[in-house]
Amino acid sequence: MKSTWGFGLKVAIPAALVLAAAIFAASLVLSDMSAQVDRIEEANRSKAASSALRAFLTRLSETHGDYAKWDDAVDALYGKVDADFVDRNLRASTLGGVLFDQVYLLDENDRDVFGFRRGSAVMRPLREEFGVPINLMIERARDRSNLRGVQTAFLSDRAGTLQAVAIGSVMPSDDLRPVPERTRLLVLARPVDAKAIDRLGSDFVFADLHVEGKPAPESSSLPILDPTGNRIASLVWTPSRQGTEALVRVAPTAVLAIVLVCGTMAFLLVIGFHNLIELQRREQEALRSASHDGLTGLPNRRALSHELGEAVNASRAGAVAVIYLDLDGFKEINDTYGHEIGDRLLVKVAAAFSAICAGQGLLARVGGDEFAVVVRAPNAAERAAALAEVMVRCCDAIFDLDGRQVQISASAGVSGNEHAPLSADELMRRADVTMYIAKDSGRNRVAIYDPSIDAARTERVRLAEDLRTAIREDRLAVVYQPIFEAGSMRPSGVEALLRWLHPEIGLVPPDKFVPIAEENGLIEPIGEWVLRRACEDALSWPDVKLSVNVSAVQFRNPGFDSLLARVLAETGFPSRRLEIEMTETHLVANPDRAQAIIASIRELGVTISLDDFGTGYSSIGYLRRFTFDKLKLDRSLVIGITTDESVRELCGATIALGRALDLSVTAEGVETEQEAAILRLAGCDHLQGYAFARPMTAEVVGSFLVATLSRPLVVPWTA
Repeated sequence: MKSTWGFGLKVAIPAALVLAAAIFAASLVLSDMSAQVDRIEEANRSKAASSALRAFLTRLSETHGDYAKWDDAVDALYGKVDADFVDRNLRASTLGGVLFDQVYLLDENDRDVFGFRRGSAVMRPLREEFGVPINLMIERARDRSNLRGVQTAFLSDRAGTLQAVAIGSVMPSDDLRPVPERTRLLVLARPVDAKAIDRLGSDFVFADLHVEGKPAPESSSLPILDPTGNRIASLVWTPSRQGTEALVRVAPTAVLAIVLVCGTMAFLLVIGFHNLIELQRREQEALRSASHDGLTGLPNRRALSHELGEAVNASRAGAVAVIYLDLDGFKEINDTYGHEIGDRLLVKVAAAFSAICAGQGLLARVGGDEFAVVVRAPNAAERAAALAEVMVRCCDAIFDLDGRQVQISASAGVSGNEHAPLSADELMRRADVTMYIAKDSGRNRVAIYDPSIDAARTERVRLAEDLRTAIREDRLAVVYQPIFEAGSMRPSGVEALLRWLHPEIGLVPPDKFVPIAEENGLIEPIGEWVLRRACEDALSWPDVKLSVNVSAVQFRNPGFDSLLARVLAETGFPSRRLEIEMTETHLVANPDRAQAIIASIRELGVTISLDDFGTGYSSIGYLRRFTFDKLKLDRSLVIGITTDESVRELCGATIALGRALDLSVTAEGVETEQEAAILRLAGCDHLQGYAFARPMTAEVVGSFLVATLSRPLVVPWTA
């Protein structure tokens, strides 16, 4: 690198000396004529600056006309103000500040009706914000001889910011509608900030146009006056000293000489610095590629580890936190739409995260669909949690990728070192495991690390190992709960229920060990075992339905319908007697695939029931789209049905919905005869619960079915 710089200096120094000599000689010849041209150019610049200010006010005046000379505005802003119109057309327009960033409405007595600044309600009234000069503008705007006119001027607000202000009456778009005796005034304001001045400079060919309160003596300026004539700022630019006209008239030979000298210098510089620039570019690219992700441009895991290591070494307790975020369902998007769409989605999400995390912490992409943020600040964990909430909410949207509407969500875990010094690896590990807690809790949320997470994780690992042992040693069992016809109270079917009696902790609830089985790849062998055992047990029972639950993991397996057909064939169980129960969770991830699997199952002659209706999405769309045979109401819809009228109405409406869609309706979790009576009156077809029968072993339920079905039919009293 040093030799490259040495080469560059050997080329640059002679070139600089030649250029200096040429400029010195030319300056002696052209000094008189340059002064003449500068005066000409300065006069032109002053005129252009004045035109630029007028153009700025003219644009704001035209914008005012678009918003105020409008029939819809008259309808919405006179009398009782239409809040929705104001929100959509006025407040929303202040958000970006493209046309204006402040808007006020004055009533017929010049009192403030509302005011917004950058999308939020203003803190001060109009007159307090702009002072005495605004009164003069209001007075002029009230001149009835020019009601359609717009008063524009530059004012200084309370903070000392230069603002362009337009005031005019809210009027109909033509003269066909009557004009109120006393009009309301719409006030628009736009800051004359650096961006606006840069645009004026571009339009009027000013390279360095800017606003100053008091211009420097060596600068050229044009005073900006408020309506009272007070100077509130100056439009300032650097005087032009090109000397082009003088150069053409006086010294064409000097121009040629300078061109030749500059050309020679440029040639030497190109030769001398080409290799240097190329070397620097390659070095920078190499450094960036080593520390940044090639797809999103974000820092990568290596850069994150370096930043986190420095933060941990330099910070006190509580000053470092890590966010670990994963996109939910990203693999399904890749599988459905292809990796190109997946990559484009990652780029969009990364851009959104970058905007959110700017100035908050270091954002990095650490995996395929995983992102992490290092937050360094006092109370870092609290700040990281708030930042993670914003990031998760950002993902809870629909992304448009070339017409494809892609929906995704995110789960995030947050860990901090507020309780004790932690290593960088431990902070990352805690954030990672906490992120999985967020996923297990339903996704699309943020979880905060707690020591109990590791304890629960250890417990889950132990239960997973014990579950493997239980499978290996055949310690799992299947019990059966009868389902009754609501009218006759005769058994119409049984539901197979999985049970695990742990040798140390006793009966483990299915909602505790089934998720563990799903996480550890055990649910499919367990599910096949339950299906096979239930079919074998039910062969000797009377001709009633057998309901078997399947997990979402089983259902997503493309070979599930083949497995079902094989078990039916090997056990000899009639397919017409088998009913598969699934929840809405099976459907939401990939509705098209779910519809195809449901169709395959029905082709086998197996019926399908939608279980736990009322606890999830409870989507009517799913009921209409997918071909179900039965709807099972969750116990949560039955609780309170005997005491709460609203619960009865909700339950009745749900039953009516099922019957309207030609679905048989079963209520589960019925615990009293009073609940059963109400459900019968509501039109429920089948009842299941402890009020009639508890889960039984295969031998007991077989005897129960034989004994119950052999009794005379007795219709229960429901009045």
